[in-house]
Amino acid sequence: MKYTYLIALATASTVLLSCSDTKENVAPTETTSTNLEKFYTGEAPEGARQISEIFADPTPGREIVVSGEIMGRSEPFIDGRAMVVLGDPTKITPCNRIPGDLCPTPWDNCCDDPDVLKKSVATIQFLDEEGKVLKTGLKGFKGIKELSYLTIKGEIAEGSNPNNLLISADSFHITDPSPYLNAKAVSGGLDGEVTVEGDVFIYTKKKADE
Repeated sequence: MKYTYLIALATASTVLLSCSDTKENVAPTETTSTNLEKFYTGEAPEGARQISEIFADPTPGREIVVSGEIMGRSEPFIDGRAMVVLGDPTKITPCNRIPGDLCPTPWDNCCDDPDVLKKSVATIQFLDEEGKVLKTGLKGFKGIKELSYLTIKGEIAEGSNPNNLLISADSFHITDPSPYLNAKAVSGGLDGEVTVEGDVFIYTKKKADE
């Protein structure tokens, strides 16, 4: 049996992981909304940086260009809202790029170290004229799905800090296929020990002096 490890608590030294019988990925439904069209650009903005680099200075209001793949959560999209989680493919690895890993939701990055994962993902939001998140699902627009590669031009939003990165998009571009489609795994190894108690997997991180 293939187990998928889901991180339940990423900030503690001991993290509980559970076996997950995940549902099949549902094909995206093409949205008919025109609200997202104004954000889309046919050419990728220049000067894109990695999410992990942006974390070095998460000052709200700073204009940035960032790129990454849609990953970092088992459900990176928010139903009915133009929000998505973007991950840094130079720091974290989807399970389908780890040899022998058959996880049905490879974009959840369940084999990455929780501390690395936390500093390698950003939430992207698309706002209306009143500064509210668009009530339009992003999945399916222009074929966007899990592991799609996006380049975002925008600014760091209020609420961002060294542990949380929220970006308000001004424009975005989709690169298909992702330039990291056939990349080698940059992670995929939990730095600790996993023990099994029934159907529960318990991941214990190594101490700093080990």
